[in-house]
Amino acid sequence: MKKIKLSSSFISNINIVDRGGFVTNQGTGEKYFISHVFLKGALDRDTVKISLIETKQNQTKAKVDRVLRRNKNIFIAKVFAKKSHLAASLYPFQSKPITIKENKVKANIGDVVKIKIFDWRENHKTAYAKTISLISAENDVNTDFLFISGRYELNSLHEVGLKKVNYAFYESILKKDQEHRVDLTNIETITIDPDKAGDFDDAVSVVKKKYGYNLFIHIADVSAFVKEGDPVDIAAREKANSYYFPEKNFHMLPEFLSTDICSLKSNRNRLALTLKIKMNENCSVIKYSFFESIVKSNKRFTYSEASSIIKKLSTSPFAGSLNILNKITKILKNKRLKNNGLNLDHHKDFYSPSFNDSSTSHMKKETGKSHRIIEECMLIANKIAAKKLINMYKNSFRIGLFRNHDIPTQKSENYIKDLIAKFSKVESVSKNLSAKSINSFLKKIDDSNSRNVLSLLLIRKMKKAFYSSKNIGHYGLGFDEYTHFTSPIRRYSDLIVHRMLKKQIKNYNNIPESVDLCNRGEIRSKMAHRDYIKLKGLRWLKSQKEKNLQGIIVNLKTSHISICETSTETMGYIDINTLPRDLYVLASNKMALFGKNSKKRYDIGNVLNVKVDKVDMINQDVKFKIV
Repeated sequence: MKKIKLSSSFISNINIVDRGGFVTNQGTGEKYFISHVFLKGALDRDTVKISLIETKQNQTKAKVDRVLRRNKNIFIAKVFAKKSHLAASLYPFQSKPITIKENKVKANIGDVVKIKIFDWRENHKTAYAKTISLISAENDVNTDFLFISGRYELNSLHEVGLKKVNYAFYESILKKDQEHRVDLTNIETITIDPDKAGDFDDAVSVVKKKYGYNLFIHIADVSAFVKEGDPVDIAAREKANSYYFPEKNFHMLPEFLSTDICSLKSNRNRLALTLKIKMNENCSVIKYSFFESIVKSNKRFTYSEASSIIKKLSTSPFAGSLNILNKITKILKNKRLKNNGLNLDHHKDFYSPSFNDSSTSHMKKETGKSHRIIEECMLIANKIAAKKLINMYKNSFRIGLFRNHDIPTQKSENYIKDLIAKFSKVESVSKNLSAKSINSFLKKIDDSNSRNVLSLLLIRKMKKAFYSSKNIGHYGLGFDEYTHFTSPIRRYSDLIVHRMLKKQIKNYNNIPESVDLCNRGEIRSKMAHRDYIKLKGLRWLKSQKEKNLQGIIVNLKTSHISICETSTETMGYIDINTLPRDLYVLASNKMALFGKNSKKRYDIGNVLNVKVDKVDMINQDVKFKIV
């Protein structure tokens, strides 16, 4: 970075992500990313002084001048060897190395420990720490889970313990609130969820009519039990999300509420906020209404069970409802995609709790027709809820809560155009990048692994969706307005929206702060899940070291080729120095790497046969070599 002039400075807390961190100038609201090489020893959530630098390219860059205040001195860390001593890893590419000077618990390399930094040595490269307790040995089956949950402090999130007297209180609400609600217990109602789901936010019903259909989307009415500002609400607001792992779930609400009294369990009367959508044969919305209801789920389906019935591989008395829902949601999805919604579906990896180095397999979550039923029902419910909020408050100064997704940056748009042009074998793509062109591009990719990885690559080029009190629309879905309404058991944003729809918000001045907490909670949830999956993927790759694997090129630089291994979607790299000796040149659009002498060519999207060369569990990286 060539400095031209120091334009300004400000103080901020830093949020570490990947190979750097984000800071926000509270005076202007501007957000800056700082590469890990310019963090100057800052760790996650430290208070730092930031300088802004203008480069010769007229870009504004940020760097840490100095750390003003450390956020904490006790951490969960992984032990590793660094030269002749032990060191502690909090996360990959941490900017302040930590040397373990006192190992009182006799931790070994790979163990997960709790440490205390007793000397930050701010004017030196490394800090000094001592081990306080052993959390998990290296080969413990729960090591990865304990490391990730400790890193993101999931065990430290505020918890409200409920006693039997509290159970009786909530049960009395369930009984009393049924008196004034619309009774829908006689309508056939089902839930469709993952195999091991324990909290059921949503249920659906459908009734065939002469004019078309009545579609009922029932959402657990958490707002009837959790009142704004009570102890359970305060704890839920701080967590903002539930956090799910194979080993353990960290519920946003106390477990009794999450998995019992609020949950739409089968054959139990439950309180719901129902959206009734009256639609014609073409599934166009004629009329809709929100109201408080009593519902009873007649059957709890897993995704695989529901799909089996739709495919006529098994029979069920609920086949009629499932087939109508399948028909409706197929039409809804086609309409959504036609109206400029993106279709970037891709499967996800998951691992059993017993997974470790000795494991040789993992599984993928495949999406099918039953997934589409729930997805499209929830999408239309969220869209209508957003429209309702806008109509409710258009003549007042009150704010809402929306789920926004902005258009891609010009740089990302150019990249996507280049990618489409390359695979379509055309010189360039038309000026206007549309969802239709992206969907058409992916549909033409025959290889499912390539299509899956390219979908993932395109998702990463999109801006991240976020919560806001103002609506700007959702680019990825092609919706002019969107919110989150359908998961109040596991997302605090949805609970706020329920209160807004029911006009139960006491203090609208608290909404901006709640929105900020929702954004932070979502980021924490996604990063924790991503890091957990990455560690499990690395362990699986470690067990496959001698086997031939497939990798797809997802990025190119003059120093290395970034590879996505197709079985786990784990990102790794191939060092350019391991390729046949040549002078390699990067194409101007960065879509290809050429060997000047050999004419060897490596393109984005190329499938390579690779083997694992080295797995780095500390920096969470894997080096591949071409077979």
